[in-house]
Amino acid sequence: MQLKKMAVVFTCLLLVASLLAGCDGSQSGSQSLPTIRFLADDSEAAKKYAQGLQEIFRQALGIELVLENVDFATRLQKMRDGDFDLVFAGWGADYNDPLSFLELWVTDGPYNDVGWSNAEFDELISIARSSTDQEERMEALAKAEKILLDEAPIIPVYWRQRNYAEHPWVKGIIRSAVFPANEWKWAYTEGRPGGDNVLNLNLGEEPPDLQSITCTDAVSMDILNATLEGLVRMNANGEYEQGSGLAESWTISDDGLVYTFELKEGLKWSNGEPLTAHDFEYAWKKVVDPRTASQYNYMMFFVKGAEAVANVEIPDKESDPEGYEQAMAELQEAMDNMGVKALDDLTLEVTLEAPSAFFLSLTAFSPYFPLNQAAHEQWGEEYATEPDKMLYCGPFVIDEWKHGSKMVLKKNPNYWDADNVKLEQINLDMIKDINTPVTMYEAKELDVIGVPGDFIPKFQAERPDEFKQMPEAITFYLECNLNHPLLKDQRVRQALSLALDRQEYCDNVLRNYSAPAYAYNPPSISSEEPSVPFVEKYLNDYLPINGDVEKAREIFKAAVEALGYEAPEPPTK
Repeated sequence: MQLKKMAVVFTCLLLVASLLAGCDGSQSGSQSLPTIRFLADDSEAAKKYAQGLQEIFRQALGIELVLENVDFATRLQKMRDGDFDLVFAGWGADYNDPLSFLELWVTDGPYNDVGWSNAEFDELISIARSSTDQEERMEALAKAEKILLDEAPIIPVYWRQRNYAEHPWVKGIIRSAVFPANEWKWAYTEGRPGGDNVLNLNLGEEPPDLQSITCTDAVSMDILNATLEGLVRMNANGEYEQGSGLAESWTISDDGLVYTFELKEGLKWSNGEPLTAHDFEYAWKKVVDPRTASQYNYMMFFVKGAEAVANVEIPDKESDPEGYEQAMAELQEAMDNMGVKALDDLTLEVTLEAPSAFFLSLTAFSPYFPLNQAAHEQWGEEYATEPDKMLYCGPFVIDEWKHGSKMVLKKNPNYWDADNVKLEQINLDMIKDINTPVTMYEAKELDVIGVPGDFIPKFQAERPDEFKQMPEAITFYLECNLNHPLLKDQRVRQALSLALDRQEYCDNVLRNYSAPAYAYNPPSISSEEPSVPFVEKYLNDYLPINGDVEKAREIFKAAVEALGYEAPEPPTK
């Protein structure tokens, strides 16, 4: 114990001496670089991809990123808490518009984990939200994306390609670049070994959150899309049409602001209780209720008055009881004025802030799903944590859930369109490693798998009829925490972006046909011309896909030395 105290004193003396020696601002007095923790998922593939980036930055700039691999749910929570320096994240489009990606980064936005703020960017996003002129919208969004890329609070790395294998007996799964990524309602099998109308799939992760009003991740959304339903649903042709979801029909006012939905008669929750328009009104208002703290509350801001609900500030009830009561009265008034009203059990009237070309497709998205108020209030925070603590209104119900291991979906007998649901059961594994799903597929224990990059040549050669590919509307990128002493400097972030050879990373690390991201929005997102990708029209080759290491080193050295740190020397090859 005494030795430890003496060591601390000696260390402190050395530190003081070091600081005094550096007071003249000389290079010899510079501090070593602060640690940069690099947060990533803990699946086998995620570890490999993160290590690839770690090595690129080590070779290019001499930075030694400290990897922190955690499970998917923990990574999401750490991002929300700001408990990271650099994080490898991804975003998939919720709808086919550049706004789906860009609105994440408005000042104090629920997904703006990095703490970035730019007033001009915010104004451009506001224009894109309110304008009905598509060309004006796209020009505003393009300008906003350039600001984002120039200041680099996030650094796009690649646009993901979907590679999967499907046994020939699997039919009818609809896959989309935007939500829903996987539509299982229409799936069926013909000649499946062991019996038809059962599917064995691999989720790859435990679904982190099955509450439709707070869910943010793609894994959970696949489950929610299978077990719940919105006013509309993607049909067997991949389109939205009247009668495809819980709404039998709808009308739109001449000014494009008021939607009146008529629900189907006889709709039921999985417990047999009636499903009504009031379940939609309750759910939509819960999404924007500030007490819910939903990161997807902004998705409801297309509805008139929804943002006003979300912006109500509620003080602590114990420390400020009077302020709390005033806030609750303000919240109730805002909710009463919100543009979603159940006129009766079968009629839902929705008033928008501005006409929207894609609002109908949003009503198929999880925040817009209905929610049974009695069940939600009965189970509270435990809602949707177990199969028997959740109500269902979609094609399937959760019959079994072994957390972290397995989930079983079974056909919902109370679903309005149960006669057209052919699958009786979907078995979902949660396997994180790369090899096991491939082995299980080859043994016919899994019916469909995602094919890892290392196995693509094998599947192309041996199973060409089963191996399939499709582009996705998904971008993977680095988020830089602007509270970090290095990453707060725009020049450091720009150097990281320039140091990244995206093409080499895709070719030698991913090896799965994903494309180097020369911008943020992926090519699957359309411009005002549906057949023309937004990035190709407005941001073509905006970022150098091969990087510029020499320029990156120059910028990085100048930036870190200006911050009072000693620039590391990249390793010599």
